[in-house]
Amino acid sequence: MSLKPKKHSEQKKIQAKMKQHESKMATKYQLPPYTLIVSEGIKTEPLYLEGFVRKINAQYKGLAKDNHIIIWGTGRNTKGLLKLVDKKVENGEWSHFEKIWLVYDKDDFPFDNFDNTQFSAEGRKDSNIRVAWSNESFELWLLLHFQEYVSDNGRQQYIEKLNTFFHYSKAREDLFDVIMEKGSLKDAKRRAKKLYNGFLKKGEKSPSKMVPATKVYELVEELESYIH
Repeated sequence: MSLKPKKHSEQKKIQAKMKQHESKMATKYQLPPYTLIVSEGIKTEPLYLEGFVRKINAQYKGLAKDNHIIIWGTGRNTKGLLKLVDKKVENGEWSHFEKIWLVYDKDDFPFDNFDNTQFSAEGRKDSNIRVAWSNESFELWLLLHFQEYVSDNGRQQYIEKLNTFFHYSKAREDLFDVIMEKGSLKDAKRRAKKLYNGFLKKGEKSPSKMVPATKVYELVEELESYIH
């Protein structure tokens, strides 16, 4: 097999084919909208969701100059998230984002704060803000990768259950990889939908009264749709 360098004309042909391939890719896979995921938590939620975001941004790296999906952990409470987004959009910092997702928990916050965050965000005309809440906490979504769960026992019980499947830590850097390896994303989505739709069938519309329940599956399904 010859190790001679390819002729200049051959290199030009290869480069042209590569550009043609990139062009076809851009046509086949429409770039995701500029999306910001604003998380109440600064550890668990970003560590998990970053697994999807890395795949998306890497996939479109050759087709876009900037990352189209960004996660920002804030450490703010439920009501504070929406105020922060409104302020950042108003002053122009986040006005280029076509979609903004709020990821937050019920925890011990007042019912009104929890409910009004969703109602205020999605009740606006032409709102580009979506919510992915968990009642009581994000750990419920993680637990659903491993088992059904219908008890109103709270965050500590979720964590105890998670630790029967793997060593759980809020700051575990490989959280996404471990859960994808040991759990089932397909089952998590199915179980989360079952919980949420069960409350809707009962006529319940207030997120604070849907416990346990989570809408994180909606955000995850959207992120999955950008991965090819």
